[in-house]
Amino acid sequence: MSKRGMSKPVLGLVVVTLVLAALVAVVSLSSAGPEKIAFPTKYKDGVLYTIADRYDVKQYRELYASAAAVQAAKEGKPLPSGTVLTLIQYKAQVDAQGNPIKDAKGRFLKGDLIAYAVMEKRTGWGTEYSDDIRNGEWEYSAFGADGKFNDKANYKACFQCHKPHEQIDYVISYPALAGRTMVASAAPAPAGSLGVNIGAFTFGPPGVTVTPGKTVTWTNTDESPHQITVAGTPLKTGFLLKGQNASLTFKDEGVFNYNCALHPNMKGTVQVAK
Repeated sequence: MSKRGMSKPVLGLVVVTLVLAALVAVVSLSSAGPEKIAFPTKYKDGVLYTIADRYDVKQYRELYASAAAVQAAKEGKPLPSGTVLTLIQYKAQVDAQGNPIKDAKGRFLKGDLIAYAVMEKRTGWGTEYSDDIRNGEWEYSAFGADGKFNDKANYKACFQCHKPHEQIDYVISYPALAGRTMVASAAPAPAGSLGVNIGAFTFGPPGVTVTPGKTVTWTNTDESPHQITVAGTPLKTGFLLKGQNASLTFKDEGVFNYNCALHPNMKGTVQVAK
């Protein structure tokens, strides 16, 4: 039937229907949120690119990605649209004292499944977020051990945690994705610097005292990368892979708190005094 042949009520209904359809399309394209991400049922068809023992939370973790994402990371490129990164969290098996049990290679033994954390990248995603929180075109979601969407997760914290890592496409595990989990040798620490070891997701010692102008050197012995950031200052290191070290010089007196930018629960202090 042509519009000329339609009655006014019918024509009005058609117009309203078209307007509503257009509005639904706009909302579906622009709406932000974790609900955009579906449970990754085929994550095991991808690449298991790293396994992480998290001493700080006593977890065994597996990370999966598509072969295309792995190749892009190896080439030092941003990950392609359509990339889905899946992190599977398991409890580590523990002994009677609550300490993680390790296998012959020193890795945690996998326990019960806890949850799935997923980040997905799609062209056009992220435009709804303000610049202070937007992570490019990434969205985040979480699912329980049963695969059901977790609507109680703190998704804002996901954006805040990944926000400082724009240079590696907001992907904290990018070095592992690129196959760079350790180095053959580390550059020597500056002469006279004070050493802090990073191991089992802790700083040793957690607190040091130095004189003004003294240099502190952190050496990473974990399989996981770490990055030192000093609160209230521009002082920070680059990403430290296993075997790498980095140094920061403290010129002013005071107490300086620092943590790992990748694992904020890792904390330490540097006291600078004459």
